[in-house]
Amino acid sequence: MQNSIFTVELPLINNNGGLERVKALYPDYDSYYIVSGCIKERRENFDKLWKIYRSLADSNFLSDVKKHFHQRTWEMYLGVVFIKNNLDVFSPDKGPDFIINKDKENEIFIEAVACEKGTTEDAVPEMFVARSPEEMVVQDIPHDEMLLRLTNSLDTKYKKYKDFIENKKKPYIIAVNKGGLEHPDPQIPLILKCLLGFGYEHFKKVNDHLVYAGWTRRDYIKKKDGEKVSMKFFEEENHNIVSAVIYSTETVLNHPEVMGSDCIMVYNPRAKFPIDLDIFSFLQQWRAEYKENGLEIKKIEP
Repeated sequence: MQNSIFTVELPLINNNGGLERVKALYPDYDSYYIVSGCIKERRENFDKLWKIYRSLADSNFLSDVKKHFHQRTWEMYLGVVFIKNNLDVFSPDKGPDFIINKDKENEIFIEAVACEKGTTEDAVPEMFVARSPEEMVVQDIPHDEMLLRLTNSLDTKYKKYKDFIENKKKPYIIAVNKGGLEHPDPQIPLILKCLLGFGYEHFKKVNDHLVYAGWTRRDYIKKKDGEKVSMKFFEEENHNIVSAVIYSTETVLNHPEVMGSDCIMVYNPRAKFPIDLDIFSFLQQWRAEYKENGLEIKKIEP
C-alpha cells in the first residue's frame, strides 16, 4: 500500500507565498492537507503515523483525507493508539470507524469526529496569534461557542448511528477531537460540561473565608437565535446508547510523545450497554456517579 498519506506530488515549501501558490493549484483539497504535505517536518510526522495505521485504513481513506484532513487524521491517530495498546481493532468500510473485539461478546463500536468552528453567528472565532510583543492583545476564550460545537458533534454522531447501535445492542463510543477550535479549555475538560451539565466553580464565605463549594449546574446554552441547547447529553435518556466519549484537545500534529495520553474517556453513568473499565485503562478515565448530594465526577486512578 501507498507509503505516504500524501498521494499528490506536493513540493516542499518554506514560505507563505509558496504555500498559497500550491493551495491555488488544488482548490478542492483541504488546505490543512496541502500545508502538511508541503512542510517537511509535518509530512514526516503524519507519514510515521500512516505507516502504522495503513493496514487498518478503510478503502476510502487516502481519497477522503485530501478533503477532510483533520477528521481523517484524528481517526488515524486513534487507530494508532489502539494498535500500540494491543487492542483487537478493525476498521470497516461501512458503519462506525472502528470495531473493537469484532464479532465477540465484548464487541465495541467507535465513531471519530473532529470539531469544526462553524459558519453561523455561534461559530468559534479565530484565535489571534501575536507575531510580536507589540501585537499582543487580551482575547476572551469563546467558552459557550466551543461547547455548542462539541454538542453539535456529539449529536450528529449519535443520530447517525442510533438505529445501528439499537440493533446491535453493543457499546458505542464517540471520539471527539477539539484541536481544530484552537482555543484552550478553561478549568476542567470542556467535554464534561456538555455531557454532565457542569457550570462554574463556586465558593461560599464561611467565617470570613472563601470555601470551595463545588460546581454550579447548567442545563442549557442559548444560541444567538434563541434556541436552547442542552448541556446534559449523558443525562438525557435517549442518549443512553452512547456508552462513553473519548476526548482530546490536541491536533494530531501536536500529539504528545506518549500517544493517547492526551485522550480522556468519560463514561456515561446511564449507559444502556456499559464498558469494562479495563479495556481502555491506557487512557485517562473519568466516571460520573449520582450521590445523595448530587452528581460527582471522579478521575479513575490506574
